[in-house]
Amino acid sequence: MNQIAPPPAARHSDRFILCQEAMEAAFQDVAAAAIAAGWERGEVATALVELADNNALSVLANQDLGVVLATLDRP
Repeated sequence: MNQIAPPPAARHSDRFILCQEAMEAAFQDVAAAAIAAGWERGEVATALVELADNNALSVLANQDLGVVLATLDRP
């Protein structure tokens, strides 16, 4: 798999685009490997979208849980 470049040292206004660019080659490698294994291109695209969506929902749920737990820790 391709190496993914780290983020810039300072906050950058294009940080999200830079992240996409850093992950693009690895993302294409995963898609190509799935297609080479016999999955159809549309199935792969849909699966990648679903995986990304589930990951985003998980991150948000964990952040929400962190807020709730922080309020419970207060005296």
